[in-house]
Amino acid sequence: MSTIKTFKIPSKILKTLTANEQKLLPILIEAVKNADKIFARQENNKYKGANFYPHDVSREKIESAARLNHKILSPFTIVKRDKSQKLTAVDFHIEYASFIAPIAALLEKAADLSQNRSFKNYLMVLAKSLVDGNYQKADIAWLEVKDSNLDIIIGPHERYLDKLFFIKRAYQANVGIIDSSLTNKAKLVRDILYTTTGQRPHRITPPSIVDMQVQHCLVFSGFLARALFNRQHLPSDSDTTQRYGSRIIGYLSAIDYKFEKLIYPIFNAVFAKSFKASYSVDLLKRGNYYYVLLTAIAQQLHRYQNSRLRLKELFPVIDEANCVASGIAHAKHLVLKGVIDQKELEAIIISIICWIFAEWILNKKTNIREDYLRGDALTFNFLLRQGALQEKEGISWPNFAKIFFELENLAVIFVRLLEEGEYHDAQEFISKYLAFEQFKSFDKRLSQIEPL
Repeated sequence: MSTIKTFKIPSKILKTLTANEQKLLPILIEAVKNADKIFARQENNKYKGANFYPHDVSREKIESAARLNHKILSPFTIVKRDKSQKLTAVDFHIEYASFIAPIAALLEKAADLSQNRSFKNYLMVLAKSLVDGNYQKADIAWLEVKDSNLDIIIGPHERYLDKLFFIKRAYQANVGIIDSSLTNKAKLVRDILYTTTGQRPHRITPPSIVDMQVQHCLVFSGFLARALFNRQHLPSDSDTTQRYGSRIIGYLSAIDYKFEKLIYPIFNAVFAKSFKASYSVDLLKRGNYYYVLLTAIAQQLHRYQNSRLRLKELFPVIDEANCVASGIAHAKHLVLKGVIDQKELEAIIISIICWIFAEWILNKKTNIREDYLRGDALTFNFLLRQGALQEKEGISWPNFAKIFFELENLAVIFVRLLEEGEYHDAQEFISKYLAFEQFKSFDKRLSQIEPL
């Protein structure tokens, strides 16, 4: 099944490109679309390890083999059997060489045409990195791009496809046009949050080197097209982010698309009629945008040393749940600074509820976002048990003060787990609050909303 998602971009956005960038754009789009062929060879929803490992080999045998050959559990290898049936590892750049070659050629063609020195360098480095497997060089060159209206990412980044170890990286690609105005607004929110939370000793990325970028997406390919992320944190490698920084990307096209197709229809389906009248579409769209922005910044704000190693496959569940709880906990600073008002804060909280149901709907189509659903289920159950949410023929007049208070409590729990918690701590909390029965009572109301 093809994993290419294109978005319509307003002509006024396309006109922000220079003449030279307009020449590059079709070449970059073609390169992005070609990454779909690599992802297609990685994805397999029938197995927890997708196609990264032999389907009939246990987790224990893979771990045993990795003690003798560390490349077995490298993020950038495919595990296979050799002629003697021994487990061995093949690097991505070797396994997918025939598919990488045309992508690299297109990137080199674009680099030859580019008049932006830093963007030209990035395209050249990216082409070489895909061919030789030195992905960190591409990440560093990407972080150094200046004064470009275009952004492109191609390569192995996210771990969500590997549900066996949460290690192997799935191929993804996208090209977008940077919105300078919204990027500056996002940086303002970042600065407020990072200057009001103080320093923490185990934080991976210092606030001073977390960049922000908001873009209009033209094409998603591979993992991104399957997951349809609203936002992303890159690079994915903690060593790179510690030494060179990181960037939070907001994908406006995906945000708007999912608001229209999922979030607003869910709002109409699950909330009581008398309640819905108090919130306009424009207000809800602003709330949804701030929700995405706050959760993205909160997730990066709470990156801690060794959290992935300590929490293992439970890390993405706690991490995704925390970005929601902590994002809302930090939102009070935006109210105090006058960036948003009380009504917008309520719209943000409404967005949380809608996104929880959205993950339930999306998970029926693909389990690639299962960790998001599990994290949201923890939050939803916690709010229900604490009496912050009540359901009776639709959610009616949520107690926003209590929801906010309970999300702050949740944020404290999740941050502790990420900063210093052990595997059994996360397992105990998840076993207490993870359940999906609460969603089933809403299935009838949500039945008309199609997964994307």
